[in-house]
Amino acid sequence: MLVLNEISSLPTFSGLSWEFTETAKSEIKALFFFLESKRILINPADMETKSWCEESAIEIKNKLVDFCAHYDFNAETVDAIRYMVNACNSFLDDMKRVDQQGIIYKNNIGDWENTNFSIAMKKISQGFSRKNFMAFGKIQN
Repeated sequence: MLVLNEISSLPTFSGLSWEFTETAKSEIKALFFFLESKRILINPADMETKSWCEESAIEIKNKLVDFCAHYDFNAETVDAIRYMVNACNSFLDDMKRVDQQGIIYKNNIGDWENTNFSIAMKKISQGFSRKNFMAFGKIQN
């Protein structure tokens, strides 16, 4: 069984730490490397395109669902993964309101020029932030 163990102060994706068996260790490591590679979650550039962001959110969501389906998690861990999947779904719903095609730039104050895109990007970022997992505290078997 894999268990969301605690929130750590690591500067990597979400600061989550996991308790896991050796057989699952490589899969968890691969999942975190995958998520850390996603610019939409870690470090959005000064410009993005709607379609690439949507594709990334779909890819993240599919990876999380597939990962969750292959392991036996406790209820709290399933809830944490569902929260991330729901953040992707919310992002994709919000992107329907973004009518701008092509490149979307950040403005002089570091926010996205397209307000609806800015809202969507903030929501997905919040969905994967450490802050949202603090309510789980320390989760064990």
